[in-house]
Amino acid sequence: MKWLTAALLSVAAVLGGLLLYRSSALAGAENALHGTSLDPAKVVGDLPLMRDDGQIADVGGPAEQVRLVFFGFTRCPDVCPITLGMLAQMYKNLPAEQQQEVQVELVSVDPQHDSAKILRTYLDNFDSHFRGYTGTPQKAKAAADAFYILSTKTDDGNILHGEQVAVLDRKGRFRRIYNGDSLRAGELKADLPTLLRMY
Repeated sequence: MKWLTAALLSVAAVLGGLLLYRSSALAGAENALHGTSLDPAKVVGDLPLMRDDGQIADVGGPAEQVRLVFFGFTRCPDVCPITLGMLAQMYKNLPAEQQQEVQVELVSVDPQHDSAKILRTYLDNFDSHFRGYTGTPQKAKAAADAFYILSTKTDDGNILHGEQVAVLDRKGRFRRIYNGDSLRAGELKADLPTLLRMY
């Protein structure tokens, strides 16, 4: 019986070591990432909006994929097409199995103009797999607030808004932010395989 106890203790020690190693490796990988980490991560609850296919869907909450969430609008003259173009190029360069693990989402800050149909047509210019969300001004603002996005309409009708890309893990936790400079420097592209493994 002593040999069984010794064997079980040995197995427990090995498993404990493996868990400790895995935990240390994940912590090291997270420390090596770019962007800004939210610590603690913010849980993004249910944020029901109209998806580009006409269905009501949650921007927040758990999902099968890691989500890259960007707030913008279809009439944006510069920041939005540039950001979505970079995200599209990054997405196209991923292996097929990693493409299935990530979802790029555009949430409109101009919901009074951006209908589900307009969003779908717009996103098809970048990648047909990207999803768009719109809704009432109140619901769109609630979604923007959840991701710390500020937007304001200028006197000439243009909309100024944050250009960051938020990373939402599969449990619906807001984990990391990449700003425009970070995106242009290729930091999100470099980090994405690790993000998909960790989140």
